[in-house]
Amino acid sequence: MVQNWEVIVTKGESEPWWFFPEWRNDIIEMYTYTDSTAATQKYLSLFQRLKKGFENVKVKKTSLAAFWNNDDVSYCEHCDDDLQIYYGLLILADGEPYQLPESSEMPDIKKREIK
Repeated sequence: MVQNWEVIVTKGESEPWWFFPEWRNDIIEMYTYTDSTAATQKYLSLFQRLKKGFENVKVKKTSLAAFWNNDDVSYCEHCDDDLQIYYGLLILADGEPYQLPESSEMPDIKKREIK
């Protein structure tokens, strides 16, 4: 059976691991693959690119990453407050989050993993 892989970059007011009902509306880049190696390589490439452009990064389950700069906020009229803007990076296999294996090839991801 062929798996469908998606590598997705989001931009929104929540970290990518929340998967709120309309989370796909926040997608700004999406890459699809049928090969896990190609999808993983794209994910790692995007991770390195995003890591260089943001002050902060947190990773959950080795594949759900949030990147942000402290001063990148959006005003919310409903809540009368500024909300942090996050860029998310995730890899999905058949629509479900894929947990990348921990290895020496991904030290930056492993070191920043949160539980």
